[in-house]
Amino acid sequence: MILLVNKRISAFNKDACNLCGECFHQCPVLLLPIEESKKEMERLIEGKESKYILSKCNSCFSCNLYCPQQANPYQLILERWNDLYKIRGAPPLYRFVCPTEEPNIWQLLNIFLSNQEKKWVNKWVTHKPSPNENILLIGNYTHLFPFVIGGSKLLESYTPISRLDQWEGGAYLYQGGYLDTVQKIAKRCDSDFQNWGVQTVTHTLDAVHFIFSEVHPVEMGVTHEQKFINFNEWMLKQIENNKITISNKLNISVTVHDNCYSKAGGEAYWDVPRAILKKCGCDLIEMEHIRKDSLCCGFGAGASWVKNMSIPFDIISEGIKKFKEAEDTGAQALVTYCGGCLYLMWATKELMGSKIDLYHIIEIVRMANGEQLDYPRYHKKRAWDIITIITYQLLISIFQNNFFIKKITYDKNLNTFWPKKYRVLRLIRLLFNISLVRKVYAKIFCLLMDVMKTK
Repeated sequence: MILLVNKRISAFNKDACNLCGECFHQCPVLLLPIEESKKEMERLIEGKESKYILSKCNSCFSCNLYCPQQANPYQLILERWNDLYKIRGAPPLYRFVCPTEEPNIWQLLNIFLSNQEKKWVNKWVTHKPSPNENILLIGNYTHLFPFVIGGSKLLESYTPISRLDQWEGGAYLYQGGYLDTVQKIAKRCDSDFQNWGVQTVTHTLDAVHFIFSEVHPVEMGVTHEQKFINFNEWMLKQIENNKITISNKLNISVTVHDNCYSKAGGEAYWDVPRAILKKCGCDLIEMEHIRKDSLCCGFGAGASWVKNMSIPFDIISEGIKKFKEAEDTGAQALVTYCGGCLYLMWATKELMGSKIDLYHIIEIVRMANGEQLDYPRYHKKRAWDIITIITYQLLISIFQNNFFIKKITYDKNLNTFWPKKYRVLRLIRLLFNISLVRKVYAKIFCLLMDVMKTK
């Protein structure tokens, strides 16, 4: 049901904020001195030019958890980014994650997908659910690694579907402060759900759960009638009820990446993945920064962009911090329960040459359930597919201007899933098949990172 409002409702509680400065003082990224933190919050409230936050924030939600007054300073940051977007638009490289822009990552990746992956993705994006179906929203970013869940026994209870132009409910746009666009997407999502006639919606992302159940009704004025179920919670219950059999205890040591959106739900999102890992036979070793203090995978560094050309370097630079913490634990594997984090973390892993294994939690459950995965062959290939696309998009963005997101629904008559030839893109990918080229590129990227990054 859509509750129409004249304008969005800001979740920042200005009256509750007493300018104590704890939000940015405790921030695991900024760690501002308390007095500077107070001044920065005052500047943000008054709409004055930000000295630190709008150019350095990793959009990780932690400040909300540090605020003793529950004033929601994170939402104030998003409001100010939204103000900036109205003035300057989005950076050219952001077309990369806009399904209504051409080219985008999903369109370009279709060049490199296997035939089996194309069949999975095509079915997910074209199937129209009926009211009696148990649907699982696969998520935009699972399209990048469809083999994580495609063909799995875990899907026997569900009809997997996806709509790229649901934009994960607007989750990643919300994290970048594109709030007015998120409100339009919220209404579109509600229209989709009503047309489908479904009563429950299961999803693979904490971000989507928070967006549908909290952001849409509280900030966007759009209340959905459906019940939303987190796939991690579903898997844990299935394991506890022996409907998912743990026939192959893994006996590996792992450390857990808590994604930024997990902080919005607190213990509800943090505890379930850890319980799953333990039941799968994993020995859990925690990193220095976890739960409310967890560091971002890197994506949020792009939300606070300063220069278009610096975005990939800022993102990977922040992602490297995560991997270094993971490696310091001595764990054999780093596990994420966010598909959005997964694709950037695999790119980071390859560029920095990290030796720690990287899994999505769905893969852990599949292996413990006795399913055979071709790890890490597909993952390494896909990481370089994505690095290719990022490189290509960065190059063409040199010749593009900032833009505004004018459409939230992609044109099905365009080549969204059937891309053009893109010969330069294919050439770059062909070169990355050569081990020496990959090593040289990674070295050059890391050298440029120190020059280009703005964080």
